[in-house]
Amino acid sequence: MLPLALAAGLLASSALAGERGYFGLSTSIEAEGFFLNPTLRAVKVAKVTPASPAAKAGLQVGDQIIELEGRPVAGSKARELQDLLEKEVGQSLNLKIRRANGDTLPLTLVAAPKVKS
Repeated sequence: MLPLALAAGLLASSALAGERGYFGLSTSIEAEGFFLNPTLRAVKVAKVTPASPAAKAGLQVGDQIIELEGRPVAGSKARELQDLLEKEVGQSLNLKIRRANGDTLPLTLVAAPKVKS
């Protein structure tokens, strides 16, 4: 027999299974080439939603995303990286960022359910 708290947790996680995750950030992109699938030069964080997975991981406006799931951003095709961003609730997204002061650091964001307004 499952304790009630464990059963409730399993029910909640199964209800979210397959739900597309939310990270709570927006970016500005420098790119070249065909506009439907450009080659990226740089991706910078333009906005971080308070209390979002991005904010909880420590992402800041102005951070440059230099790697996504171990792949360099510069020189990659936008659609290739977009596929890596498709995460279900509870899945992790691994980034390497460069701060404005030049420091680089890894960050892990965990996809959350989108808050419905």
